[in-house]
Amino acid sequence: MWWSKNATIEDWFDEMVGQANILNRFANIRMEDIRGIRVPFLRVGWNKQFLMMKEFGFVYDASMVAPFSNPPIWPYTLDYKMSHACTGVNQNCPSRSYRGIWEMVINQLEVGEFTCGMIDSCPSQLSGEDVYRMLTHNFKRHYLSNRAPFGLYFHATWFKNNDYLQAFLHFMDDLQKLPDVYFVTNQQAIQWMRQPTTNSQLHTLEAWGCKIPQLDSREKVCNIANTCKLRSRVLQQDRYLYTCNECPAQYPWIRNEFGLE
Repeated sequence: MWWSKNATIEDWFDEMVGQANILNRFANIRMEDIRGIRVPFLRVGWNKQFLMMKEFGFVYDASMVAPFSNPPIWPYTLDYKMSHACTGVNQNCPSRSYRGIWEMVINQLEVGEFTCGMIDSCPSQLSGEDVYRMLTHNFKRHYLSNRAPFGLYFHATWFKNNDYLQAFLHFMDDLQKLPDVYFVTNQQAIQWMRQPTTNSQLHTLEAWGCKIPQLDSREKVCNIANTCKLRSRVLQQDRYLYTCNECPAQYPWIRNEFGLE
């Protein structure tokens, strides 16, 4: 709840821009490729979060859970005030418009009598077959109605359940048989909405192309990463960082994202 109620614009900047700096410095991801954010614990940060995003140049937020609806909600810009209710206990959604910023809204999944935003927040007693049916049912709610993008959001630990992993792979195999379904990033979805393109002309949509980027030597994956055992002053313990670059002096953290002494 702290992020919704207490975090300042400076806190939001230090957290999100700091993470972007960590990705750039230690994972060699280009800053221009870091386009959006998802806030900690989906605790939306009121106007302060979006003022920070506007200042730094983030394109989209992917944190707001929409009320369950049929048909689902399409992503939208915050050129105008959001049109749906601010869902969640003590959430703090923006109260004004933020021209140019997109909201990649989280449409809730329907699982029997329950609804859930993140897939791993759905009922935990589901079998692999239940998960497959859940994914298929909710995909059809999008595909057979207004075709709002169907967002799939997990934490990596969800896939440790092999039944869930196999159900997800089965579901993906089904979708790949459809001629008008594509797996895209949030940024690619936004680029299509900015430039709607028919199936027959998708090959002309540069944002969805497979152009191989020109990488310099620093951006290429190394064969053996450096294993950095680093002291964290904040956590008061040693932590490990794996990077193709040189190890920093300290474990990177908020307000010390480069791991300086």
